[in-house]
Amino acid sequence: MLELLKDRTYIRYWLAVVASFLGDAITRITLIYVVATGTDDPVLYVSLVVMAQLLPSGVLSAFVGPLADRVPARALMVGADLVRLVAVLAMIAVRDSPASLLGLILLSGVAKAFFETARITAIPLIVRGHSIPTAVALFQSTQHTLNLVGPALGGLLLAVGGVTTVLIIDGVTFVISAVLLAGLAPLREVPVPGAASGREPYWQSLRTGVRGVLAVPSLRFLAVVLVPVMLVLGLFTTDLNSQLLTVFELSAIQFGLAQAAFGAGCVLGALTGPPLVRRYSDRGLLVGSVVLFGLSLLALAPTGWLWGSVGLPAVLVWCVAAGLGSGLFQVPVANTLLSDLPGELRGRGVGLLNALMVNFTVVGVVVGGLAAGLLGITGSIVAAGALLLPLAAVLLVPALRSGGVPGTDREVRGDGVRGDGVPVRD
Repeated sequence: MLELLKDRTYIRYWLAVVASFLGDAITRITLIYVVATGTDDPVLYVSLVVMAQLLPSGVLSAFVGPLADRVPARALMVGADLVRLVAVLAMIAVRDSPASLLGLILLSGVAKAFFETARITAIPLIVRGHSIPTAVALFQSTQHTLNLVGPALGGLLLAVGGVTTVLIIDGVTFVISAVLLAGLAPLREVPVPGAASGREPYWQSLRTGVRGVLAVPSLRFLAVVLVPVMLVLGLFTTDLNSQLLTVFELSAIQFGLAQAAFGAGCVLGALTGPPLVRRYSDRGLLVGSVVLFGLSLLALAPTGWLWGSVGLPAVLVWCVAAGLGSGLFQVPVANTLLSDLPGELRGRGVGLLNALMVNFTVVGVVVGGLAAGLLGITGSIVAAGALLLPLAAVLLVPALRSGGVPGTDREVRGDGVRGDGVPVRD
């Protein structure tokens, strides 16, 4: 990891992404505050804000994929930053109009769908000669940290400077991101040589991408795993805050500590991933992380019993465990996606699987609300964990058949390069 942090190209790319992520994080809480305090139906409008932020990635990512294979990442990412800059500054003028505000949030979400697809597709271009799992872990740990720090910083900025100040700062983060990305030489390359000529029609390119992604065994396996796990993650995301606030009845300070513990677990899981990827295959680690996450959800039952006698420490330990499973799961997912996708299909593959993840997370959010009504908040989380364990047992069979638990399931040539053309380095 130290070698990667010494790479100026990577550091510049990382700083651009940090600026973009931080702007998103502080604005997310600000927009929820605006509609929650300025509308007659805050529950409805908060839900609409969340859906407007998530849905564009779910709906559009697959369709952005062919463009990410034809157009240099710099054009897509810088363009997305500029669109989001205009959208967030326009929000200042329409903050008192919920309909107009939702329209701009939706526009910003569309731009983010382009940005994220291009960002993930470009990672192999940025980390050439370095370890992809290490780069993925560093990005994910950064994102988890910003998701934790950003809302707190947004709340502080709201209290000190108000909504306009937060939105202006968000606009500045997009300018910083665009400036940093515009000067990165690797992002100027066309991802797929010859694709820029557009000789293959767009819709044919999209169909070719779907067939090409599903033709890779590891990516088929990944798609099968993502559907149920993202449903559970969506359910868990919905019910976690309710569990902490209404079941455990944590105070504001205790709630903040619990959220920090969950974030710390996510970061720890992300940073633990690269050494495990080098020792185990992506399939083996994927199944193991599903087991760990399922066990952590099941552990909520005894945590509820311990809460009465031990108090807050029991809740904090559970939050760390749940974060550890969630953070670790994302490492083999991202590594499989970036390492096993053929270079000519990388944009389309990233778009397709990102759409799969977002859409089933949204479905899981809806299911989480329904399950909490039927089983109770604690019961729905424990039941979700119980469903993951038999799923992991079923997935373990093909993983064992492929030799995917110990060692590696990718061919490594004598020159230190895997069969997919990615250099192997520590």
